Amino acid sequence: MTLVPEPYLQATARELGDTMELRLPDTVSYEQLEELLAQRVEVLISHHFEQFVFLLYRIDVPENQIRIILDNDAGAGAYRKIAALLIERQLQKIKSREIYKTNPPENEEERW
Repeated sequence: MTLVPEPYLQATARELGDTMELRLPDTVSYEQLEELLAQRVEVLISHHFEQFVFLLYRIDVPENQIRIILDNDAGAGAYRKIAALLIERQLQKIKSREIYKTNPPENEEERW
């Protein structure tokens, strides 16, 4: 089990759900998210591989990491590992945005 702060986990679920066109409950556990993503990944790889590759590009997951997983694992285990990579990458992006976001200046003159 991976420990992820609840607000980060739910933000990750929302963004991945939107990106991967996946209906998710309002609140999910890490395990639920990983399982639902693994199921979606399986469908995409099996039936819509080009869309899967596009989504990897959009989420910014290195294709070589996916190849390594697919070369070394088969079936549900591979799909869960890919789902975990997707979650990990989305969490990184959310944390990065939080670290680098800046508050707007308080007065108009400071904006310039």
